[in-house]
Amino acid sequence: MLGVRKGALAGVLVAVCAVTGIGVGQASAAGVGERAAVKGTYSVDANSNVRTTPHVRKGTVVYTTTKSRPMDVECWTRGDDVNSGGHHTNVWYSGSVWTGSRYLDDVYVWGGNVNTPHDPPKGMPRC
Repeated sequence: MLGVRKGALAGVLVAVCAVTGIGVGQASAAGVGERAAVKGTYSVDANSNVRTTPHVRKGTVVYTTTKSRPMDVECWTRGDDVNSGGHHTNVWYSGSVWTGSRYLDDVYVWGGNVNTPHDPPKGMPRC
């Protein structure tokens, strides 16, 4: 579509949802009844580490968000169990994170930092 990356359009969806107060999963599922949100674009909290693996010590941090950023989530997996900021989970999401100037593909973000309705959302594929 005119050389625009799909994720860039998804980033626009995140911005629209932030302004309107509609959850991204809700917007992507609009018009399909009660279907659960699955693969799609979600937001990653500010000050979140983006890693090469779903492990705190084994994975390399490739980016740390300075503000909320969109993430195109492809799937979820179990990784290191983390307890931080009132969240406790071993769910990690894999996909692409927008840094503001480029995409980081095939990266992982801990579930406590990805704004999904549940960890993991019902119907999201496992990696």
